Amino acid sequence: MSYQVFISFKKSHQSKTLTPDAVVAEKLYKLFRDNKVETFYSEESLAECGAGQFSRAIEKALDEAKVLVLVGSCRENIESRWVEAEWDSFLNDVRSGHKEGHLFIVNCGTMKPSELPLFLRRQQMFREDELSRLLQFVLNALPDSPTLDDVIRGSLHCFRPERNEDKIYLWTAHKSPQGSGIMVTAHWGPRNAKRLNSQVKKTDLTNEDEVAAFVNSEKRQKMKPSEGYRPKAYSKLLTAEARSLLCAALGLNVAEKRPQTKKRVAKSSPRPKKSPKNTPKASAKKRR
Repeated sequence: MSYQVFISFKKSHQSKTLTPDAVVAEKLYKLFRDNKVETFYSEESLAECGAGQFSRAIEKALDEAKVLVLVGSCRENIESRWVEAEWDSFLNDVRSGHKEGHLFIVNCGTMKPSELPLFLRRQQMFREDELSRLLQFVLNALPDSPTLDDVIRGSLHCFRPERNEDKIYLWTAHKSPQGSGIMVTAHWGPRNAKRLNSQVKKTDLTNEDEVAAFVNSEKRQKMKPSEGYRPKAYSKLLTAEARSLLCAALGLNVAEKRPQTKKRVAKSSPRPKKSPKNTPKASAKKRR
């Protein structure tokens, strides 16, 4: 599982009793979970891995997360060994440019911003009764989920329905599951197909220029003048069901294209009509 948010908090006191931080962290986790935010919450997330994998799981979640929410009731808890290691590691990655990220603080005690450790004083702080407001900040900080429109690279359409050649050809490009390189896949099928055939064409491309060059070379091979292929928007070729199935195969959350704002075209004022040259008035003026 890939995590979007990491919740950092101190679970218990030396007396083994739960801290106020732990109570609020659980409440926050349930709020994120109900709003479909993939959240690393140690009490739930670490149960999915073996005891010997705790450190590795925490490191992986910190590296993936775009947002870290630090829950603290006092400076002592925020500076406890593991909690400080988590938020310090996250901030170091952001400051060094290794990743883009945001850190928010939930104050479930009576701390003032001036009482926070120096590197946390610039971070936005929320009270315990502002969790819904915090949710909106977190959602705004997360990148948009990729859509089908984000990964489509090209489409061709064969206009020969009388010979059963009214077909669609699509290419998608996205990161390979192993995380090394960009994978380009070809998809094809009849015009109104509910499901397309697919085949991975390339897996070792490293940048957008290589993807564009490869897809263009593939398109040139298929676009022979005698075959009648024409570029066409994929949204006009694929049925809604086919788009949903294609999104599911690619691991995308949204099947539809993102709405685009229409550009407003300023209406030009109508030009005054020119009077015909041969009107009676014009002829009279000429005679004068």
